[in-house]
Amino acid sequence: MDNIRLDFQKHIDAGRCNGAEWIINHKNNTYHEVIGYNDLVKNNKLNKNSYYRIWSMTKPIVGFAAMQLIEKNFLSLDDTIDKYLPNFKNLKKLKSLTSKLDDTIKIDKTPTVRQLLQHTAGFTYNSSNNFLAEGYEEKKLFHSSSRSLEEEIESISGLPLLYEPGSEWHYSISIDILARILEVVTKDKLLNILKENIFYPLEMDETNFFISEDKNKNLVETFEYNSVKSKLTDLTLDTRKLILYGYPTNNENYCRGGHGLFSTAADYIKFATMLINGKDKNAKPLVNRETLQSMRNNSLDTNLLPIEITSTNTIKDQNYENDLDGYGWGLGFRVLMNNTSQNKFGVIGEFGWSGYAATYFLVDPINDLSAVLMMQILDADKNIKKDFYNNIFKNLK
Repeated sequence: MDNIRLDFQKHIDAGRCNGAEWIINHKNNTYHEVIGYNDLVKNNKLNKNSYYRIWSMTKPIVGFAAMQLIEKNFLSLDDTIDKYLPNFKNLKKLKSLTSKLDDTIKIDKTPTVRQLLQHTAGFTYNSSNNFLAEGYEEKKLFHSSSRSLEEEIESISGLPLLYEPGSEWHYSISIDILARILEVVTKDKLLNILKENIFYPLEMDETNFFISEDKNKNLVETFEYNSVKSKLTDLTLDTRKLILYGYPTNNENYCRGGHGLFSTAADYIKFATMLINGKDKNAKPLVNRETLQSMRNNSLDTNLLPIEITSTNTIKDQNYENDLDGYGWGLGFRVLMNNTSQNKFGVIGEFGWSGYAATYFLVDPINDLSAVLMMQILDADKNIKKDFYNNIFKNLK
């Protein structure tokens, strides 16, 4: 795995990356490496006790908890969301993708729990390029660290959907809505649900929605990459973007389904490795085999493929590449269906997800392999992740 370290040094030398930490579990071998610094003046080296905002890598954990509760009959995949969130009854959708919020029509069917997991429920994200996203912004969705998950979801319950449920794949806030449903059916807070069902069994003691003061010194700073200038900016000098997304370090009551968790590489690899067979280190199943298989198999009809994430910042020029080219979507994860230039060395069936600040994980059940990459770079150069991915699978050849 030496070539992985060499590639990261190349990206650091070119100014694309400040540093990274990664863990690869392959059969009975573990490779845990760290390189680079936690600042731009190179005073503080990254270490293996570092904490990271994992952003959307929160989603697979929440999705897994949902599947556990479905097994326990707290809810069903085909339940409509208004069964648990009455304010989402009688939803409407925008008449077209370019319609304003008051230009709506009725939907044929209410979104289901399954569609929340699939990102086919009809919701969107604040960063998307449509009037519904502007509606989320007007409601200050995810801009406040003081609002509870219940308050966040209630704030957008009167807004329409972007499209008819089941008709499109569109990356969205659906896992935040799912997280609120989990709170309703268990009559408990999201953090307690995750602790009881996942963190405690897997001994993920360093994963939480807040960082205690004594651990804050090991929290990796967040950087932003400017591809035009080939330059990193330290966002701790200008925390507006972190404040904008309401990602606090010290609020024990702050919980979200789509982002919000802090973790370490050593902790998250426990979750990723568990997904190979669904069992903890003592071989106790956290879900049954059928449930696990349903999560990591493509669940989308062919008319919903290919999938792609775009935002108001997406520029489709001659250099544009779709990160999800060749992938389908299971119940909580991307799933590789076809090899493309993005993942030409990958093994069909590998699955996983990533986070806004360039955190990333993958699981390859066929080769008994799991891998976690931790960085904290907004708008990171895509070649960093691509090199990491391809080097892992080239080493298996």
